[in-house]
Amino acid sequence: MTPETVFRARPASTSDSVFSFDEPSPRLSEQDQYKRLIDDQAAKQGMPLAHLADRLEIGRPRLHKVIRKGLALKDEMRDRLFEALGIDGVRAKFCVAFLHDHTAYDDPDVFLVCEGLKGFYCEIISRRRGEIQVALRPPIIHEALGRAYAMLLTHQDKILENDRTLQV
Repeated sequence: MTPETVFRARPASTSDSVFSFDEPSPRLSEQDQYKRLIDDQAAKQGMPLAHLADRLEIGRPRLHKVIRKGLALKDEMRDRLFEALGIDGVRAKFCVAFLHDHTAYDDPDVFLVCEGLKGFYCEIISRRRGEIQVALRPPIIHEALGRAYAMLLTHQDKILENDRTLQV
């Protein structure tokens, strides 16, 4: 079981069907996925890139080139954009790095899983920075992770059942 099988995007129309025999579309880089996520979330909030640039005190042309053109999105700028738009960094990284699908960011199942994994993610980040923590992990974290895992398995079963009914 992989994140791709659990959170496989559902086809929006018959032309996007999972039974398509077309060539698979090339996978976007992580940086392009982050750019699209930022652009999508800004659009959902009705915030033009120009207003976002003004809020962050970044040149408008520069932000436009970063988000919509080929200029590199640096981690520091990405994190500032996440903060300005209220994007959850853990959920965004989960969608982009594990699922390879920035559109899964708004999925309620992804939200629940990421809320359960935040403690684990924070431990990884602190260890990468060289911080040593001796705090004991409370049983509630284990319970939340167990429930998230059970939810993933239930979700996977529903997807497989839906696929079977579509094939019949």
